[in-house]
Amino acid sequence: MLIAVPKESIPLETRVALVPKHIAELTSQGINVQIEHHAGINAGFSDKEYQQAGAKICATAADTYASADIITKIWAPQEKEIEHLSLGQTILCNTRNISSGKTIKKFSQACINLFALDLIPRLSRTQSLDILSSQNNLDGYEAVIIGAANLKNTIPLLITSAGSLPPLKTLVMGLGVAGLQAIATARRLGAQVYGYDTRPETQEQAQSLGATFIKELTTDLLSSVQLIITSAQIKGKPAPKLLSKQQLHALSPLCVIIDLAADSGGNIIQEHLPQGTTLIRDSHMARRIPFAASTMYSGNIYNFCQLLIKDNQLNIDFSDEIIIQTMICCHTQSHHPYL
Repeated sequence: MLIAVPKESIPLETRVALVPKHIAELTSQGINVQIEHHAGINAGFSDKEYQQAGAKICATAADTYASADIITKIWAPQEKEIEHLSLGQTILCNTRNISSGKTIKKFSQACINLFALDLIPRLSRTQSLDILSSQNNLDGYEAVIIGAANLKNTIPLLITSAGSLPPLKTLVMGLGVAGLQAIATARRLGAQVYGYDTRPETQEQAQSLGATFIKELTTDLLSSVQLIITSAQIKGKPAPKLLSKQQLHALSPLCVIIDLAADSGGNIIQEHLPQGTTLIRDSHMARRIPFAASTMYSGNIYNFCQLLIKDNQLNIDFSDEIIIQTMICCHTQSHHPYL
């Protein structure tokens, strides 16, 4: 069994699919691993560390793909990478960068087994496999850190001899994994946090993290918040627009907005923002902290490999719900629920 780790070719991507810690665990099980030269350098992992973990360093992407049984990636291979693939190889990756069913067909025509790790079903036994949860957690954390770095104000309550500064009001819209982590992070920094979501079941979660759950976005609240984090998304559909033109014009010019739904169209209409307001659109905040993000993603990949590999051989159990929902290419057949 040979697992390959190519260097990511998508611009600005800093993460790596497997880190030395998990490669060492794989090699201790008798599994061979090869990784492209400097594949982990942007995430803080040197070739020397990978060699010490038991991996072979390959000079080129072509060499890395060659003879591999399983290929682990952050993103699905792009057009220029498909030519490196061989009959029957298995790829584990996030497929959200695939926008056309034609690309899926190219994989299936090459008899590639493609597992979409972004389609991991939400089950109790899949928590350790869920790349969206691990990366969204870090997205929510980093969104607050980046927001704080762009503020013209401080976040916590400050009482000094020169006067007092009240805690910054922060609004988090969309209380999924990223939104809840944003609440927790903002609270740790000392912000006064408000949580908003159309799903009533999120109220208890927001309140347990110290946020005030709101059901209505009033002008008074919108004019007083100075940091807004949005992360509302609907699988396979454009992101919902969370604030109307009128609501956006109620914002303070001091307000900083971090829109984590950028890849699916964004939650905020930039053209409607009042002058002075700062909007940062980025669905991949996790890649700004690549050491942490790669470590978490690598753990997901390692656990998925444990599901696929039995006795040092690829063993795909088609009766397993996880396999059924994530395998979008197999034996020249292809299917993706959002393409």
